[in-house]
Amino acid sequence: MLRSFRQVFKSNRTPVAAIFLLVLVSMVIYLVPSGRMDTPDTVVARVYGREITLRDLADQMEELTKQFGRQGNQEALRPYLQSQALRNLMNQKLMEELAERHGVLVTDEEVASRMRAFLRQYPILLDDKGNLKPTAELKKVFEETGFNPAMQERNLRSELLRTKLIEQAAVQVPVDAAWLDVENRVRNEKVGFDQVVLTVDPATVADPGDATLEAFYKTGGDRFLQTPRRILQVVAVDRASLGQAVQVDDAAVKAAYEARRNDYLELKARHILFKADTDAQAKEATDKALALRAKLVKGQDFAKAAEDLSEDPTAKGNGGELGWFHFAQMQKPFSEAAAALKVGEISQPVRTVYGIHLIQLEGRREKSFDDVKAEIRKSLEDDRFATRAQERLEQIRKRANGGDLASAAKSFGSQVQLTQPFSNEPGAESPGLPELSQLVGEAFSLKVGEVSKPQRAGDRYFLFRVQEELPEGVPPFKEIRSKVLAAWKLEEARKQAFAKAQETLKGGDLKALGGVLTTQAPGPISALKDLAGLPAIRKALLDTPAGKLTPLAWTADGKLWAAKITSREPAPALTFETRRALIQDIQTREAQKLLSAELQYLDQQGRERAGLRSFWGQFDGVYLNDAALQSLIQR
Repeated sequence: MLRSFRQVFKSNRTPVAAIFLLVLVSMVIYLVPSGRMDTPDTVVARVYGREITLRDLADQMEELTKQFGRQGNQEALRPYLQSQALRNLMNQKLMEELAERHGVLVTDEEVASRMRAFLRQYPILLDDKGNLKPTAELKKVFEETGFNPAMQERNLRSELLRTKLIEQAAVQVPVDAAWLDVENRVRNEKVGFDQVVLTVDPATVADPGDATLEAFYKTGGDRFLQTPRRILQVVAVDRASLGQAVQVDDAAVKAAYEARRNDYLELKARHILFKADTDAQAKEATDKALALRAKLVKGQDFAKAAEDLSEDPTAKGNGGELGWFHFAQMQKPFSEAAAALKVGEISQPVRTVYGIHLIQLEGRREKSFDDVKAEIRKSLEDDRFATRAQERLEQIRKRANGGDLASAAKSFGSQVQLTQPFSNEPGAESPGLPELSQLVGEAFSLKVGEVSKPQRAGDRYFLFRVQEELPEGVPPFKEIRSKVLAAWKLEEARKQAFAKAQETLKGGDLKALGGVLTTQAPGPISALKDLAGLPAIRKALLDTPAGKLTPLAWTADGKLWAAKITSREPAPALTFETRRALIQDIQTREAQKLLSAELQYLDQQGRERAGLRSFWGQFDGVYLNDAALQSLIQR
């Protein structure tokens, strides 16, 4: 066969070459981003050949927005929401890849069954017999409520994949008798003890001078190794630099109050509901409501009618009482009808997605202009500051045209600050720039020489350019002397505290350690959330006999811990059922850890194969379309 293939190739060299050239050109067109504008189908990421589009990302961001609630400064949250949404979608794709490698399959019928069970939780989606309504009616409710069934199906599929992967891995976790015994004791043995926790204070240790610190620095090994560090050119704009440009006059505040009046309105009402989904049902319910309204207007008790006739289940115990609510809390037709009433009046029939309502207004309270004018003024000035600051920084950005920011900033009356080198780690600092830690993520997402978009951090807006990147290594001693000193002081303080405590405990008196003595009532070690996860402390609590002092140990936050066991009640012997349940619990817990580790490995391995644009992302890796992701943030 190989010889035949060679003969074909040899005799048809030109046509075959043409075919290979066509394939190559097609791949280049596919893999290299075009200059066309992004569309909802633009691929923002590929995870082992599985695509994530702008539409997928936008849907996920909208879902996260619903979970967090609409915040006042939604734009400031946008980068975080995008990052989290992308992470969620990539995890789903990684889960699919892992499931494929392990031969785990979730069928469409399994997803459909879970989806039906999920939808049946909501009465609005059920007919009179408790069955799901027809597809057309469900679609209408979904559109009115903003529910995304496709996204829910994806989430359910991902959950099923995860569950099956965990179940598959769990049965392969060997649990021996010793492990089972320790786990049973941790969960069920009751231990009582007195404890002392001592805070180690490095501030009490004096600076030993450069000679000692440099010797400590030189023997520190990787202790002071730092990942690549960056230096930024930073331009900041605060309110003071914009002067009167951010101030708002009284007329604008008054106009804003009138436009937002409903935001400051609270209503108290009762209602009677006649359920209706279709137009025909709505007409029938409206006729009922009109007939009842005629009786209510003549004096029939509204609360009693709600108890007897309302189809809102909550009305049966409270006469349709809704209490106080803000205008925006109810559906717009309901709130508008209630707001139009005088206290004591009864509305005409009002339709919402739930059906037809009659509303009786019981109270109204509204904040006056004087009550809220300071709040409105601040909100307007915040908005104006955001607009003016971003405009100025955008002008500087355009003037710089991707180059040095100093001259461009100077032409607009602003100054450039050069940061000290910093790493991509929490708590990054630079003198005169307390907001640096909020800019680090963006700073390391750009290439050297690139300029950021204007963004807010703290009370200021920033524009920055990545000036330089220093390679991984141990910085010169003088540059990080403060870090070396802090590390040396902490180590010395810990040594001194441990030696002193060890000597003190030779007398057998826990109180002699000083500090605050607390008593832990008898209970399982697993209930001690802060201590149970620390191997040294858990072992001490398991192994120390009653009446004895435990060995010294360190807590997770670097404090010195010691205890005296006051009582110990052995764990009950395991029965067949409790043994089986405990084994399954251990296996599931360990399987979850294994799954997380495998997903993390897949992610890291895939990112190392980013390769030529999306080539590896198409076949065997992870590819991110940075240009499309950046454009989404800027919208």
